[in-house]
Amino acid sequence: MSIGALQSINTNTPTAKTTPFEAQEDFKSYLKGALDNLSETQAQSNHATQSLMNGNLDNLHQVMITAEKASVTMQTTLEIRNKVVEAYQEIMRMQV
Repeated sequence: MSIGALQSINTNTPTAKTTPFEAQEDFKSYLKGALDNLSETQAQSNHATQSLMNGNLDNLHQVMITAEKASVTMQTTLEIRNKVVEAYQEIMRMQV
């Protein structure tokens, strides 16, 4: 996830009115972008690892950096998912 993606969520000022549909679409596009970023990072890591195993790449440091970047991205995505699930469960426990 990039800083730009996080900042794009806050483009609405507190005085601006957004409909629930617009909020859902913004959230949906943010999550889709985050998952696309995760998928791309994982694919880059797999490609670098395969290149190293095939002998096409000899820079072990770059492969390790790419693998760690993919790992951190995955951990961040899982933590965000956990927080979203917790928030949903908390909302469902609320009494109306």
